Amino acid sequence: MNSSTRDTPVRQGHFQPRRLAHANLFVGDYQRAATYYHDVFGFEEVYSQPDNKASFISNGNTYHDFALVDVGSRYARAGQLPGLNHLAFEVESEAALVASYHAAIAAGVEYRSTEDHDVAHSLYQKDPDGNEIELYADVVEDWRAERNGVFSKKKPKWVPGETNVPQTRHLYPQNPPIRLIEQALVHCRRVTHVAFVAQDFATMYDFYTSVVGLTPLSGGREEAYVLLAGTHSQGDLVLYRNDVVSALPMHHVGVEVWSEADLDAALEKIESTGATVVGHYDTPARRVVFVKDPDGLPIQLYVNRDWRPETIAAIDPAIRPFVV
Repeated sequence: MNSSTRDTPVRQGHFQPRRLAHANLFVGDYQRAATYYHDVFGFEEVYSQPDNKASFISNGNTYHDFALVDVGSRYARAGQLPGLNHLAFEVESEAALVASYHAAIAAGVEYRSTEDHDVAHSLYQKDPDGNEIELYADVVEDWRAERNGVFSKKKPKWVPGETNVPQTRHLYPQNPPIRLIEQALVHCRRVTHVAFVAQDFATMYDFYTSVVGLTPLSGGREEAYVLLAGTHSQGDLVLYRNDVVSALPMHHVGVEVWSEADLDAALEKIESTGATVVGHYDTPARRVVFVKDPDGLPIQLYVNRDWRPETIAAIDPAIRPFVV
């Protein structure tokens, strides 16, 4: 990997997360969205929280790939529209999360809250553009035993390093079986990345490399874009400069599908389900069908082909925001 495709971070990041784990989205109607994401995208609802007006869906990659939160939820602002609520990065262990939290606090980093989610302990903060991010560690080995069906429970307070002795075990899902919803139109495997149009590109780059601890895989601080990755991924976050046109700060959520046959199905029939096909992009690096769901949320359905820095860099800049 040469210097033109991989920059050195400003300094080593505090957390070095493994990967992006989920995207938490505001939707117009959480029950309707859960049905749609099951029937069309092939995600299984693993639990719901009617008191929060939220559905949590996953095929086994993690305890949820998407959270679908109603715009009428108590977590929504007045007049909330569909869009990103937050994105979440998975850290190796609770002990690593807590140690990194204290190092970040000592360096002047601020957090909005710390939360106990039963299956995970989490930190929340805003990035420089105001997008909310979560850094979390799994604290149970079998999340399905803890989170299933209709779920409602008051969350206990969690103070990092004080409420309990942080676990050192790696409790994140390791080689989990990915379920397939046979009857779905498109068979999605997992959420893999989120792309932002950055209002302050350099500051966002510095935050995600020096605070969060992601590493550039393609593009860079002085380029038109950067693809950033955790320690166990092929890209978790993409930043584009603000000359990229996007109706939302979140340009898209990237979702890997099982095969190119799923992309063919999306091209042929997904518009009949209420979605909109924005474009079809066929490149040596990745094939993409870019759609907007019935709430107008941009979803990049893709299959990787030759996903290396060299082939990523060779993608036509005019279509790169839809492909990377």
